Amino acid sequence: MNEHAQTKCKRKVAQLIGRPGLIALAVSLFSTITWAAEPVKINSLLTYPESYNMKMVRVEGTVSGYHMNHFIGNSTKLEKCIQEFSVEDDTGTINASYATICQMGTVMLKDGDHVTIDAHFSGILDVRSVAKN
Repeated sequence: MNEHAQTKCKRKVAQLIGRPGLIALAVSLFSTITWAAEPVKINSLLTYPESYNMKMVRVEGTVSGYHMNHFIGNSTKLEKCIQEFSVEDDTGTINASYATICQMGTVMLKDGDHVTIDAHFSGILDVRSVAKN
């Protein structure tokens, strides 16, 4: 196909898709993102770990067994905080670890906090973000 024919074909496809097609595409992408953000029950993570391995998950629950370790980075000299704790929902309990730079507005947790966590799952929750509810 020559360049003129390719351009003409692309225009026809664009006309066929049009505004309704673009809206449908946007809605389908948004629904996928929304679905991915739905909380996963801890029992599902523990029962089907291979289904969630190395994937981002959202978990809601209550913090327990909280402790924090501080240390200074060798190359950056920044204070690092590693918060380790368990998260419990009505189906089970799982361990979590949240590593951050302390001075960067880190959410500091304590036992009894109700949280929503976004984390990579690898048998434990490697927390990327946390919000207190």
